[in-house]
Amino acid sequence: MASYRNFKCDSFKYHKVGDLYQIDSQFRIMLEDGQYRYVFTIYPGFRTDGGSIPFLFRWFAKPWDPENLEYDACFILHDACYASGYVHRDIADDMLRSALRDIGIDRLHASTIHWCVKNFAKSHYEKDENADFVKFQMFSL
Repeated sequence: MASYRNFKCDSFKYHKVGDLYQIDSQFRIMLEDGQYRYVFTIYPGFRTDGGSIPFLFRWFAKPWDPENLEYDACFILHDACYASGYVHRDIADDMLRSALRDIGIDRLHASTIHWCVKNFAKSHYEKDENADFVKFQMFSL
């Protein structure tokens, strides 16, 4: 499992559309792996369901937290990776886990969320209309 750090995200606005959250403002999500800085720009119109956490586990981990945009941005990062295919899905899953740990989510919760998305979201990789709402850049450190 790769390790990423220095997760950062700009503030963003969203609104609910059915069971989804639609992004209303452009923002960036960034993280590093020691060699590269990964920057994802999310454009208005991007839609997410938050975390792919089965209902059975939602007592343990929320799929979305309106009080914590950093937490929500971790799931947006993961969805952006899956939608665009810019990074392999295993890397996207590791980025999610690392981002959650970086914002202070304990190891048990981050690992459980990681397991859930690895096992329940894999069928969504590169099968999403959101690809047009994501720009990916990678910079050497």
